[in-house]
Amino acid sequence: MTAIQTRIPAETHGLSINDLSENARFVLERLHEAGFEAYAVGGCVRDLLRGRNPKDFDVVTDARPEEVKRLFKRARIIGRRFKIVHVVFRDELIEVTTFRGGDADEVKRADGGMITRDNVFGSIDEDVWRRDFACNALYLDFASGELVDYVEGLTDIRSGRLRVIGEPEARYREDPVRMLRAARFAAKLGFHLTPDSEQAIAHCRETLADISPARLFDETVKLLQGGAGRQTVLELKRLGLLEYLFDNLATWIEPNDPASDWVLIEPVLEATDERVAKDLPVNPAFLFAGLFWRMLGRHRVQWMHQRVPMEDALVLAADEVLAVAARRLMIPRRLAEIIRAIWSLQPDLERHAPPAGKSGDKLTEEQRALTEAPWFRAAVDFLCLRSRTNEVDEAVCSFWRRHAPERSSREEAPIEALQPSDFGKKRRRRRPRRRKPGGKPQSAKG
Repeated sequence: MTAIQTRIPAETHGLSINDLSENARFVLERLHEAGFEAYAVGGCVRDLLRGRNPKDFDVVTDARPEEVKRLFKRARIIGRRFKIVHVVFRDELIEVTTFRGGDADEVKRADGGMITRDNVFGSIDEDVWRRDFACNALYLDFASGELVDYVEGLTDIRSGRLRVIGEPEARYREDPVRMLRAARFAAKLGFHLTPDSEQAIAHCRETLADISPARLFDETVKLLQGGAGRQTVLELKRLGLLEYLFDNLATWIEPNDPASDWVLIEPVLEATDERVAKDLPVNPAFLFAGLFWRMLGRHRVQWMHQRVPMEDALVLAADEVLAVAARRLMIPRRLAEIIRAIWSLQPDLERHAPPAGKSGDKLTEEQRALTEAPWFRAAVDFLCLRSRTNEVDEAVCSFWRRHAPERSSREEAPIEALQPSDFGKKRRRRRPRRRKPGGKPQSAKG
């Protein structure tokens, strides 16, 4: 493909290199001084043009990954499908990408057209065609301060239009995750998908089944923790994409039905959006605990109908729900353990709250033990969200909230940094035996 390069002077587009972070400017300057082309690109340029503060800054250059790495002390090459460089600073990470080449023979594709290996480098004229949406394909030139626009991306930003670059169906089949990004950008930016970009999703969405569960998990976390999780889930459902991330969940999300799972899922997503807006840490385990809570309850009731004890029924139900989730998403084991902890503490917190009318200022031995349990604070936060939907009495929430430790905005460890030791000593619990209806119990492994 060919495109006409349009260079828009700084006095017209209104951006300055000084609008970028100090670290981004350092990376761009170092590349430029070494004789390479250097541009800020993608979402950071888009957000600055919209008057927003970018979450991160990306750089693109004609330098090869090995050349970039040699320029910076703390840099590492990552990626198998396409190699990129992460330049690491104390409080920021700058991602540096080499211009991608055109559709050369070196690009490896699966039978359906999906790109599986893509270490093909090229020029800026070729790179633009490898980007997903026109609003993300603007390049801010460090040398001149000009905005380089090949695909009317500036017009799309100003008009609130979300448009796939190239033929939408072919681009979605190259990388089906682009359909998820379409939903995320539409929700987060408030942009509207162009008719051809939206219609192609109906023809391509089944290709999401070919994406690995590990990659789908990573993309799902971005969808839910991007600051517009509530609207993103609704957009995914509208576009028919939700079922490719969560088996059966789409049928239980009906915003106008008071009996729907949405009654709890909505406040969980809203609470996450509020924390992101305040730049507070977000634990994805909390999100997934909320998404699957009502489903957990249905599975638990089924086991209790088979006369399985309440506590054992919860364990078995958690096994089943997380197994269903694993069909689509590879939820890391450390994250699954936190989800289980949040779930398992819910009945304990309800059972050991003081009777109505009593303050319970002095903790009993059982109550004190609960306050020392791993992920107690997250479990209390979840309990209080449930109280907003009248699942739990507000007095129960108030009692535990008084005894939950306060935390600073940075106190909670990011999930990526968690180590096995962070989970504390887990109480050894014998796995309950499954019970066949009308028969003898069988092993939990079936």
